[in-house]
Amino acid sequence: MDLFRLCSCFCLFIAAVLLPVSAAESVPSANQTINDEFVVKLPADWSYFPVNSYAGMATGVMDNNDIANVITIKIFQNMNCSPVAQENLKVNLDEFNAKTGIAALTDPVFGNDTVTQYGKYSDGKTSNLFLRLIDGNVVAVFGSYDTMEDAKAKAEEFTAIATSVIPLHPVVNELCIVQNEKPTPVPTTTYKPRPVPTVSNTIAPTEAPVS
Repeated sequence: MDLFRLCSCFCLFIAAVLLPVSAAESVPSANQTINDEFVVKLPADWSYFPVNSYAGMATGVMDNNDIANVITIKIFQNMNCSPVAQENLKVNLDEFNAKTGIAALTDPVFGNDTVTQYGKYSDGKTSNLFLRLIDGNVVAVFGSYDTMEDAKAKAEEFTAIATSVIPLHPVVNELCIVQNEKPTPVPTTTYKPRPVPTVSNTIAPTEAPVS
């Protein structure tokens, strides 16, 4: 009987410990509009704030229960108009790395409209970088971590947030519009100008003065 009670108490203790953890891990995510710039799916207990990044103004999102790891979201203009997705992504990746001072640690992994890369900042921290092409916008989502193991441990959560970002405004001065415009076709019918009648002016001879 004592053994049965001991087992029952042990099971209740395990349930009391594990249930709150499971509930905390299953916090539902919902779409949030951030600074009227983009929509991103975040858990309810995440906060966001403007930050300065090497690539200009951006927005940081942070788990309030894990304030050490901040993910930054930056939206900028597509820097290449190639119809080849991988070439397009590589140009934007190189451009972003140059602006932010990220040295690549891994080869980029290309998706249909995304590219992922782990890199290193000048302060020695590891970056998890995710770029996504959406029309003329490039959505860059990146984080700073102490080690590669820390960065990869956040990969699943990081990628889920990165792929949920939706820009709310088209880019200004879309680079690809002019390059993609087709020349105005020449009309197939030959243009024949309307004949203009000519007027001949007859000038009468000047009469000699009578002396």
